[in-house]
Amino acid sequence: MRQRALFALYQLGTTAALGLGLLLAPLLVLAGRRYRAGFAQRLGLYPAQALRAVQPGRPIWVHAASVGEVLSAVPLTRELKRSHPERPILFSTFTEPGQQMAQKASAADSCVFLPLDHAWIVRRAMEKFQPALLILLETEIWPNLLRAASRRGIPIVILSGRMSARSFRRYAKLRSFFSQVLGYVTAFGMQSRDDAERVIALGALESRVFLSGNLKHAVPAQPAQNKDAEESGALYLVVGSSHRGEEALLLDVFKLLKQNFPQIRLVLAPRHPQRFAEVEDLVRQTGLSFDKKSTVNGKNHFDKEIMLLDTIGDLPDFYAMGDVAFVGGSLVDVGGHNLLEPARFGKPVLFGPHINNFRELAAEMKRRGAGIQVENGVELRQALADLLADPAKRREVGARAAELAADDRGVLPASMALAQRYLQ
Repeated sequence: MRQRALFALYQLGTTAALGLGLLLAPLLVLAGRRYRAGFAQRLGLYPAQALRAVQPGRPIWVHAASVGEVLSAVPLTRELKRSHPERPILFSTFTEPGQQMAQKASAADSCVFLPLDHAWIVRRAMEKFQPALLILLETEIWPNLLRAASRRGIPIVILSGRMSARSFRRYAKLRSFFSQVLGYVTAFGMQSRDDAERVIALGALESRVFLSGNLKHAVPAQPAQNKDAEESGALYLVVGSSHRGEEALLLDVFKLLKQNFPQIRLVLAPRHPQRFAEVEDLVRQTGLSFDKKSTVNGKNHFDKEIMLLDTIGDLPDFYAMGDVAFVGGSLVDVGGHNLLEPARFGKPVLFGPHINNFRELAAEMKRRGAGIQVENGVELRQALADLLADPAKRREVGARAAELAADDRGVLPASMALAQRYLQ
């Protein structure tokens, strides 16, 4: 009874939010591309081309929220397509950058935005696409979506599942509700034992929970060569996925490093596109020369002191040409981002203290000498100075990072095996 009441409250809340959103729709459309992108699709109104691309073969629907999850899903979708050529692949994302990356990866027959989690909207999407299997990456718990799929008899598999301690505490406040929601999921393929134990404690049936690993380990990468960069003698510090509160600190660190390493250059990639203009103002205030990736005709090499990476999908190329990498979202309390991305290119990886989203990976990187954790800007400057002054140390730490990243731990076969159980 209590569970039904909680779900009724959730339905009431989503209906109220949808009504308010529709009233504010004109303002949202004028507010910027971030709010306009995929607006109709989020309401379950998909173009005929997106529907035709996955008909009539009952597609495998893979959902990944944003860029990092999309990249980790690409090997999975390609393997699904190879193993089940009769099944079209439908790929959905929540964010616009994720959508751009999904389309660029060309790993699906159709790429769409995830419908808003309203009962009527998700039912409409299910009726239009008629998926044979729904695969959700990481922690994508959308109650109405899961309920609609389950009621239509569509198996639901979570892969690369993650449940941080912070997320667990948040969900646990409504455990009665989320235990019902998790009951709609057919199988959970979790990244680690801690993740598995938390999702079980939240209400998932233990018999449905498996350890399949982190699909980010399955992403292959070949280090790109940048001959112009090598010949210039420059040293490149690449900062990926920075957040508000980090850029100013990182720019100060960079200015101090330039006193002893005048050849150093900075690549700064903010996590969220809507902050590009804000970060550009911060860079301009330093008085240092800079380029923007969007204005250099697609080139990666740059002569200015700073490259502001205001495009989507180019960060891996800069990790490849860089000398040292820092992964953002970790000097501020965000939880960190994908440490494996620069590691795959054999680069020393630095990160801050707030790395809860990748706690086990960070611990392993430190244990194997493949990554360096710093507590603040002072420690970051010292760690960077040590690496920049010692090419042999950079190569050694980078080689250990590449070795760790190359260890895929059988995650792709394990994930495929779990998904294929429900494709009969």
